[in-house]
Amino acid sequence: MKLRTASIALLTAALVAAGCSSDAKPAATPATAPTEEIATTEAAAAEAPADGAIIQIEGFAFSALDPVDPGTEITVSNLDGAQHTLTADDGSFNTGGLDGVGATTITAPDVPGTYTFVCNIHPSMAGSLTVNG
Repeated sequence: MKLRTASIALLTAALVAAGCSSDAKPAATPATAPTEEIATTEAAAAEAPADGAIIQIEGFAFSALDPVDPGTEITVSNLDGAQHTLTADDGSFNTGGLDGVGATTITAPDVPGTYTFVCNIHPSMAGSLTVNG
């Protein structure tokens, strides 16, 4: 629970800081645009599974995740400013391009085993997901 709360706080702070940049151009959209952006990111983070199945991308690295049960929904949070993917080597899951300070979910495969994954944009970023048998 502390990790989820910290993730939400970090996401919110990053979005607020990005909106306060001194070299930012005046917004051509209504003043509600930043609020909607924050609400969308908070909603994605708030939908994190109760069991805490979260993989964070930060500092061009994936956080570790304890083994999960087949079919577990896993939240993938990108805390970097750069776009990343989390793509299984065997194609069993893929976040697609995940923009900086964004989140999405993937589903753990139904077949037990260890699944290696990479960021297709930054192939030096690698990790693995273990699915319980």
